[in-house]
Amino acid sequence: MRIEFDWSVLWRPPFDELIVSGILTTIKLSLIAWVFALIIGTLVGVARGSPYRIVRFLASAHVEIFRNIPLLVQLFFAYYVLPRLLPMDMRRELFNFGWEFGSAVLTLSLYTSAKVAEHVRAGAIAVDQKIKSSALSTGLTWTQAHVYVITPLILRIITPSLTSEFVTVFKSSSIALAVGVAETSFLTQQLGYQTFHWVEANALGTAVYLTCAGLVAGLMSIIERNTRVPGLLRRGATD
Repeated sequence: MRIEFDWSVLWRPPFDELIVSGILTTIKLSLIAWVFALIIGTLVGVARGSPYRIVRFLASAHVEIFRNIPLLVQLFFAYYVLPRLLPMDMRRELFNFGWEFGSAVLTLSLYTSAKVAEHVRAGAIAVDQKIKSSALSTGLTWTQAHVYVITPLILRIITPSLTSEFVTVFKSSSIALAVGVAETSFLTQQLGYQTFHWVEANALGTAVYLTCAGLVAGLMSIIERNTRVPGLLRRGATD
């Protein structure tokens, strides 16, 4: 059986507008989730070194829960279970607001934040104890020392690790199709079902994710080059 390719289906109406919309949704979903994941993960990672036991316990619990439960299970819990804990009126408003997209953002944010928190904790270990002691000796409290001195240094140290997590967020955003979010994977599958041009549809999806991953890696390399701490090895360095 001879396969006939028709790449023009990718830019013929109405698929052209749907594909562009799906790509933009993927980018929007990934960027929002990454911003929340970076903020939450940084706070949780720093909290794991808190002098207060209860804070350390809660931070550790966050990491263990969201890092060890499969991402799809978390997405289904956020989409199907959480709304049922709310009154009917609030539940209706939640879905009118667009809970499909919101649950995907929530899931990706919390899952990735647990991994970011571990990178932050590893970065905190890499910071010399003398730096921590010097910051505290100036009269800063533990919180102030981390806000103004230690955490900015940690983020500079773990930039290469954050690159991998950023790329992972883009790839993991495809899981949102499971709850009906019209992102890239969802629309490429719809394109395949409607036109039977599965090769063209999946080639498009592959190209989109590879392009996004390449752009993220390039952007993070620029950030890494401009924020690296002198004396530390860079990503890809051989010495």
